[in-house]
Amino acid sequence: MDQRTILVVDDDDGLRELIRINLEYEGYAVIQAANGVECVQSVREQRPDMVILDVMMPEMDGLEACVKVREFSQVPILMLTAKTQSEDVITGLDRGADDYLAKPFNMEELSARIRALLRRVPPANRPLSAGEGQVSIDQQKREVWVRGELVDLTPIEYKLLIVLAEKVGKVVEHDTLLRAVWGQEYTRDNNDYLKVYIWHLRRKIEEDPRNPKILTTEWGVGYRLVP
Repeated sequence: MDQRTILVVDDDDGLRELIRINLEYEGYAVIQAANGVECVQSVREQRPDMVILDVMMPEMDGLEACVKVREFSQVPILMLTAKTQSEDVITGLDRGADDYLAKPFNMEELSARIRALLRRVPPANRPLSAGEGQVSIDQQKREVWVRGELVDLTPIEYKLLIVLAEKVGKVVEHDTLLRAVWGQEYTRDNNDYLKVYIWHLRRKIEEDPRNPKILTTEWGVGYRLVP
């Protein structure tokens, strides 16, 4: 079974370390962040299987971080909070959290909630494919094979392909791609930037980049990888 990776986000170094020790003992890989800004960046760049996210943090709190992550990712999010009022729980869930756990908590309950959330989603590093098998992606090795040949993608091209492949068969909107690959500061105004990289990617995966059959354009909306 593939090892699942969990991002732990909390400004309390001691609590973060305690959670890390317990999760690693249970066989998870753990990455850490100390605030919401680092959280969003880590989800985009490291693509964990799940996020444990504290609400009260400096620079960017957990609620705002949750909203920003949801702009480009559906990774399961478990929020931690010292606030137990129902309105705080409702606010967090409305902003995209999947579950809530109030502090203080015991590690057995945290572990059970993690298992429940991870059962709902496939591993983030699972193999991906598109174009009736013409394109296959080994995420553990970071290798992309096109019609049986290994192709060399730049980091941006690879990240763009992964975001599309995770939603293979579905249209991924321009804004979602821009935020997932380049960050929050990139918006619809940067569509020309996105088009350049789509063209570079097509040159490497399409038999005829000017007549794409695998990576198609949904005009005015976004792009789609054919299953």
